[in-house]
Amino acid sequence: MRTVDVLKKVLAGKRMSEASRDNYEGVFRSLGKMYDEFPSEHVEINEWLVSLGGYADTTVRLWFVLLRVACRYMEDNFDLPNPCKGLQTPRVRKKRRRYFRPVEIARILRACRGDYEFALVASLIDSTCRIGELAGLRVRDVGDGWLDVKGKTGEKRYRLDGRLCELLKRLGNSDTGTIFGLSSNCLSTKVIRICRRAGLTGGKLGPHTLRHSSASLVASETKNVMAVKALLQHDDISTSMLYIHDVDDELQKGISPLKLFAERFGGSGGMGEVEQLALTDGRPGAGCTALVPVQGEVVEDDSVVDEMALEMFPDVGQGVEIRPLLKSEDLELIRKGFLALAGGGEYNGDVSKARVLLKRMLRKVRTA
Repeated sequence: MRTVDVLKKVLAGKRMSEASRDNYEGVFRSLGKMYDEFPSEHVEINEWLVSLGGYADTTVRLWFVLLRVACRYMEDNFDLPNPCKGLQTPRVRKKRRRYFRPVEIARILRACRGDYEFALVASLIDSTCRIGELAGLRVRDVGDGWLDVKGKTGEKRYRLDGRLCELLKRLGNSDTGTIFGLSSNCLSTKVIRICRRAGLTGGKLGPHTLRHSSASLVASETKNVMAVKALLQHDDISTSMLYIHDVDDELQKGISPLKLFAERFGGSGGMGEVEQLALTDGRPGAGCTALVPVQGEVVEDDSVVDEMALEMFPDVGQGVEIRPLLKSEDLELIRKGFLALAGGGEYNGDVSKARVLLKRMLRKVRTA
């Protein structure tokens, strides 16, 4: 059976999200370049994995797992030999985590401009939820000291300081019920912008580093892996062990990352100093300087052009080629993305999809 036919049968017979379909297509497109006929031997799969040397370890691992699932499906339903049976999953080289120090957290909070940015960053720090979970947050999901979100493994509840909850409710859109109104990619880009504005450099400036930093601080303060598991809402405690099964009561009694940051570098005032962040006066971004006396200036950017748009749609450099043929839906997607940008800077899902499409259109020319 041809490789492309195997892909068609897998896509037709399995329920999956649009993102999963894209990943499956990427796997089989890569495999099809080497083998027009679907592989039947271990050695062919190993040769394909070796050819992926330029890809990240996580990508190679993901692609192998997807291929293994597809092979198992074809074996069970079409009696096709399974070339992945017995093969070990490729390992992922561990990378050193980045953690923001409390003084850096303070600088990030100071760099926030207005309610929206402050609520985004402070909620990520104090709740430790993932950016994808926060992106879909609605007013009805915000309680008095907690957030209900839909995570990658199901529905979860994170604790959050009550004053931040009130701020999120005030920011909610009365028509749509949404709070942040942007995709997770757009919100991630916004967090990176704030970190750079705070003078931070290097990689891993995104929202997941805020989650890691809060977990690290709680782990160092409590010396309790159960507290970390409850804080991060991990399903597997072995994941929580990376930071140092249910201590929700202890967390509800006041283990708040935002509070710990304030206590460690803000003197004895603790949460009293966090109250000075103006959580209720409508200008939290302006009040962030009260958290901690930080040495060094916050880097400000007074550019007229929104740097977020420049990051999402960078200049076209040398050595690229443009796809000769675009589908009508591709052109419509680009049009929607540009209209969203021109209409007041509302970075919605159309902009995010247009960005992905442009990256596919503009690809490096391979030289001999």
